[in-house]
Amino acid sequence: MKKNRLRNFVALNPILRKGGVHKRAKSGERFSNRQKMLKAAREWGGSRDCIAL
Repeated sequence: MKKNRLRNFVALNPILRKGGVHKRAKSGERFSNRQKMLKAAREWGGSRDCIAL
């Protein structure tokens, strides 16, 4: 008959399972998106200045 192994109860702790993928905070993503939008607006506005009507 097989003998049951002792388990590491620290590793099975549910609090330790809440880890996950490391990703940017939502505020960092918003800041990055805003910077990209402002840069695109500057480039679009700069290209519009060259058009002579």
